[in-house]
Amino acid sequence: MFVGLSLDQAPPFQAPLKFFLVAPLFSLIAGLLLLNSDGVYLHSSYFIASLHLMTIGFIVMIVFGALLQMLPVVAGAVIKNSLLIANITFGLLIFGLISFVFGFMLEDIAYFLISAILLFGGLFLFSYIVVYKLFIVQKKSWIIIGMILSLICFTVAFIIGINLLLSYGTKNFSDLHTVFVYLHYNLIFFGFLFLLIASISFQVIPMFWVSEPYKEYEKKIILITTISLLFLYIVDIAFELQIYIIYKFLIGMISIYFATLTIKKLYIRKRKLKDISVYFYYSSMVFLILGIMFWFTLEFFKFDHILVGTFFGVGFVVTLMNGMLYKIVPFLTWFHLSSKGIFDIPTIRDMISVKKSELQYIIHIMSIILFSSGVLFNNQYLITYGVTLFIISNMLLFVYLLGCAKIYFNKKGKI
Repeated sequence: MFVGLSLDQAPPFQAPLKFFLVAPLFSLIAGLLLLNSDGVYLHSSYFIASLHLMTIGFIVMIVFGALLQMLPVVAGAVIKNSLLIANITFGLLIFGLISFVFGFMLEDIAYFLISAILLFGGLFLFSYIVVYKLFIVQKKSWIIIGMILSLICFTVAFIIGINLLLSYGTKNFSDLHTVFVYLHYNLIFFGFLFLLIASISFQVIPMFWVSEPYKEYEKKIILITTISLLFLYIVDIAFELQIYIIYKFLIGMISIYFATLTIKKLYIRKRKLKDISVYFYYSSMVFLILGIMFWFTLEFFKFDHILVGTFFGVGFVVTLMNGMLYKIVPFLTWFHLSSKGIFDIPTIRDMISVKKSELQYIIHIMSIILFSSGVLFNNQYLITYGVTLFIISNMLLFVYLLGCAKIYFNKKGKI
């Protein structure tokens, strides 16, 4: 899996584990907030708080944990004092998110300021270290280039996000507030998440599922076109060129190109064993295509923007990350125990049974279908059922990942 990884290169198991374990809890809390709100409205305090519990609490947490683990493998870059850096970043993000939620719930400027400082500190610290490590790599593959571009977009996006957060805290909104909101969304989704997922997929799909590798020209088309279009979008905003529809169409098409290409590679993979993580990946790509299609139709029909965000954020990103956790956490549990000379342990496939992961997969997909149907048809009951299933899905995911952690600490304690 992580070919060539040694115990000396790998960070301590606790470093990425804390990010992976806390992520489903934040999604669970996001669901509880939505259940207790008066409805799902794009600009409501409950929705904004829930959205960022998902994006920072679930997505960014998993990204940071995965990067800690993958950097030595993909780039040969080892982060010194990785446990200390992980602990500092983790603490800043946890308390920053708590302050963020309290800020929107209580509308108290003090919480907004505390949140802005803590989140900026945690996000900037980790991003700076990772980008620096990637920049000093001598031979940069397209995977590394993609990760660098992704994290640069992320840095710009969260700086804009901090500015927006302070605007909410002070109730001082500039004339460009809406422009910055959409720029923030585009840089986060296409600049950060899409580029990062594409770059990591170039590495992990051939590695995990023994598929045909992505060709060099395929990587170039996806990465260069995406970053060029994002630059075009910024130029369009700066000079009011009124070419947003061109940007939207082209970046949508490159997203569909990546999704269909990935589905094809997974379908003709050599390793045909039943693997629920493959279903998560398939579903993720399907939701990406659906999200793009609904995003296009917004030009002609008045669909709720939350529907598009659900397909993009939960359907595409969260679904994929659920599947990756079923690969990464069991492997790391096995790897760190076997590296210590402990071999009386379950196999990677047996760390979390297929039946358990299959159950969580079904509940997760049903939650998206019910929630998006509720938003589409303005049915609060369907929305409530979807959010409830989403909470159950994350509860199961947390329990399963915690089970892997318990195997590690129980076996390690017997040395």
